[in-house]
Amino acid sequence: MTIPVLFEFDALPVRVMTGEDGEHWFCAKDICTVLGYSNASKTVGDHCREKGITKRYTLTEKGQQELQFIDEGNLYRLIIKSRKEEARSFESWVCDEVLPALRKTGGYQLDKRSTAATRIANHRLRLALGKELYRTRDPALRTLIHQQLTDVSNALGLPTPEIDSLGRTEPIAPDILKSFWEALAYLDGKGVDYNHTSRSNVLAVNLPELSRLIREHGQSLRFDTALREAMWKSRSPRCLHKNIAVHSRLTGGTIKCWVFERLTE
Repeated sequence: MTIPVLFEFDALPVRVMTGEDGEHWFCAKDICTVLGYSNASKTVGDHCREKGITKRYTLTEKGQQELQFIDEGNLYRLIIKSRKEEARSFESWVCDEVLPALRKTGGYQLDKRSTAATRIANHRLRLALGKELYRTRDPALRTLIHQQLTDVSNALGLPTPEIDSLGRTEPIAPDILKSFWEALAYLDGKGVDYNHTSRSNVLAVNLPELSRLIREHGQSLRFDTALREAMWKSRSPRCLHKNIAVHSRLTGGTIKCWVFERLTE
């Protein structure tokens, strides 16, 4: 599906997506607001056929959210059952303006009749997509967001920023972990004892202490969020516990450690 096209009916937003087969899908929440239904989920469940309901992750002011979209058949069912006086004029607006505009452009485009409010809303969407791309580090999701940003930018006649100019992908975990294991190997080479457990098949390290030892031996390693997440996800060797109390063979007391399997040759 395309990203949502934003229309306005009596100053209320109505988002519409177009499927690969050309079928149009309407944001259920927007339709229910226009037609006076107070509970969109219940309304869709009570009056819409399941076959004509889909869910799509859509960028909103609160970030990516999963929203329900309904097909034309379900749209007309909600219009017919609505008690709001504007339902008839809304139906005419959909049939006479929205659908012809979508069928004419075949995608996400803004023609010269676009209202100033609609263009402003799409400028805001473009900005929101840029911010979302900057915050996102997952490569696949970044590609998807950049495609959406390209569609919106093209529709507004604006250039699309290069994907690498807005944030960056998260380094692959093994690449992040490499610096961690290299730091431990360096300490091993210096004869530094940092393993708090006496078990031969397990490695238990206290991060504050380890950070200090690394600095004292002229090396640098930041245990930031990315590194900690990569350590926790480590599979070879596998991370067994994080910040668990361990009886230290070095101090004789209890100390919080990250615990890893120790691979044997």
